[in-house]
Amino acid sequence: MRAFTALEVPGQVLDSLVAFQDEIRATGADVKLVEKENLHFTLKFLGEITEAQVVEAKSRLQGLALKGAEVVVRGAGAFPSLSQPKVVWAGVGPEHEALVQPIADAVISSLKGIGERDDRPFRAHITLGRVRSGRNSRQLAELLAKNHDRVFGTVRLTALKLKSSMLTASGPIYKDLGEYPLS
Repeated sequence: MRAFTALEVPGQVLDSLVAFQDEIRATGADVKLVEKENLHFTLKFLGEITEAQVVEAKSRLQGLALKGAEVVVRGAGAFPSLSQPKVVWAGVGPEHEALVQPIADAVISSLKGIGERDDRPFRAHITLGRVRSGRNSRQLAELLAKNHDRVFGTVRLTALKLKSSMLTASGPIYKDLGEYPLS
């Protein structure tokens, strides 16, 4: 099964992100937007793992003592760049990256050897959409540049989740496999 770890984004911030997705849609860019219920901070994408690896991941995550945080969701951008966007995202205010980083570091370290290897440095972000083609990419880049420091709201990170992702024609379906409270 496809699996990943995530910090969910509750309440009013979700509404702000969805309103911004409407602005992205209005650019006419060819972006597959993420459904509201699927917006989250991904900490570690595991990819395809076995049932035994799910059990092992749950055990390792259960043993972590992670501290929660209140963070500002702020800024919009694209990976790998605005000029060649593949993933459109909202981020964490620079002043709060240091609050999310230790959570991510602990999760990534604890899951070493399970799932796909990814050597890219962690960057706290919420994927808003995936770019499918270059249609209206200039308008998209202008919108993202204009909103590079936009504040979407404040969230309290209270739980880490291990989730499965089943891909369907209409988009992924996520299911919680485990929940681990943050203190």
